[in-house]
Amino acid sequence: MKRILAILLASMMLLGLLAGCGSDNGTNSNGEGGTSNGSADVPKEDLSQVTTRATEMLGFTLADKQEIRSVYSGEVSTLNYLTTTSTGEFGLCANFIDSLVDYDQYGVMVPGLAESWDISDDGLTYTFTLREGVVFSNGSALTASDVQYTFERLLTSGGVNDDIPLEVAGAEALQNGEADTLEGFTVIDDYHFSITLNAANAGFVAELTGPAISVVDRETMETVQSFGLSCEDTIGTGPYKVTEWVVNDHYTLEYNDKYWGDEPSVKKMTVYIIPDASTQNLMYQNGDLDIIDLESLDASIVESTYKTQYADRIVTSSRVGLVYFALNENNKYLSDVNVRKAIQAAVDVDSIVTGIYAGDAVVENGIIPMGVWGFNKALERPAYDPAAAKALLESAGYSDGEISFELAMDSSASGNIQLVYQVIHQNLQAIGINAEIKSYDESSWLDLRKSGEMDSFVATWTMDYNDPANIMYTFFGTPEKTRIRSLNYPDTEIMARVAAASGITDDDARMAEYQALEKKIVSDDAAWVPLFGNTHLFAIGERVDSFVPYWAGYSNFYAKDVTLK
Repeated sequence: MKRILAILLASMMLLGLLAGCGSDNGTNSNGEGGTSNGSADVPKEDLSQVTTRATEMLGFTLADKQEIRSVYSGEVSTLNYLTTTSTGEFGLCANFIDSLVDYDQYGVMVPGLAESWDISDDGLTYTFTLREGVVFSNGSALTASDVQYTFERLLTSGGVNDDIPLEVAGAEALQNGEADTLEGFTVIDDYHFSITLNAANAGFVAELTGPAISVVDRETMETVQSFGLSCEDTIGTGPYKVTEWVVNDHYTLEYNDKYWGDEPSVKKMTVYIIPDASTQNLMYQNGDLDIIDLESLDASIVESTYKTQYADRIVTSSRVGLVYFALNENNKYLSDVNVRKAIQAAVDVDSIVTGIYAGDAVVENGIIPMGVWGFNKALERPAYDPAAAKALLESAGYSDGEISFELAMDSSASGNIQLVYQVIHQNLQAIGINAEIKSYDESSWLDLRKSGEMDSFVATWTMDYNDPANIMYTFFGTPEKTRIRSLNYPDTEIMARVAAASGITDDDARMAEYQALEKKIVSDDAAWVPLFGNTHLFAIGERVDSFVPYWAGYSNFYAKDVTLK
């Protein structure tokens, strides 16, 4: 892949001289925004010349009839869905795993590996029936003991993605080494099991749709050493299996002929790891990609090229989630609610939506995004008012330029998100706050955020399941959760209420409680700066007949959702 990038970059430099292309470092010559993500003005024959030799080197001049080629911008460090927290990695893993419960394309829950379930009158015990005849890609049969093992492993393997298993009776005893098995999990027989919770949770079944709770094979996990790191050791019950993975280059999925569900149209998918948006753009325009996530490209290129030349190939989906601006209340300045409220009023979200995203986004008003059960359209978001923000800081006793903190940016973030950082930096500078952008590689950025010491950052949260707890509890459910997100929200009483809200079984009462908590955190405490939600655009190639994005709108990697011509 290094050789192809060298060829592409050299060719792009020549085209830049001929066609007046800008730089590919996220800024134009005057340093004010404007990523150069390809050449909308380069003739098609030039694009062909740029990528022909690279295409031959990669060996995908003509894709097989049942194969698709896609691209991913970020790093892929693991395909172990039990230990990752990366949305991108979850999206990749989703091709070879299954959850107990699933969503259809409309966001309605449907059976997955569990074909049915019953709930006790007190809302504490759930009894599940597994599909019979399901096997993992290595031929091992799926049984209830595999589900039990999955829950127990999540509790004993380091505390990552243990939120759901911790709800089960006896979870803390197992996690603390006081028990050998999970008390609240009962295997009835190979195809039936029950789960008893510590407290009622109206959203428990919805939680089981998430990729982090997908079932692993006990026998395999107890014998292999490199699950999620080697193709041979990484198995699942999903429609595909991983057959090749070259780190930072590409990975390949092929149809799992042992899959229990409907046979997909796509039998093979190769995903190339290409962080450079310009290269992605050139590859698509030369016909070397069958699906491209347009979120990776500059909005001006999408507007001028994709919405014109490829308008009939654009697939649109609402991304059920939001981009937010996080503030660490352990910072000496950000601990002051007046500073946080000034920041809320200083950020011009409307200009971000129109200027960076060309209208392919919507302004969000709180924590619970549009499209999620519990969304409060009546919640008033902080109004953009830089004059009022500056006055608030002055009345709180801060001099111009006194407040400073770091705005930490993940270097693998899309060009558009990097532009969002620039806008926020400029907005805060306008009210006398110095928020300097510092770029980190993805793993360092994640480590710093998890340490609880990141001053501020911009990030995207996409819903794993359609329930407010998925975002409210994840960010504000416990002191530890606010710490690993570098929020360090101090109100333990509010956190206790957030944790207890999932146990309210009356839907109206539960919604009212979540909305009251949201108002307290966003409006009263200014502990959250809501920005926007994306309209997610993809472009499909000539060989693709249809593509239906996942209900939450975040994945262009679900090969089973693609139908070829």
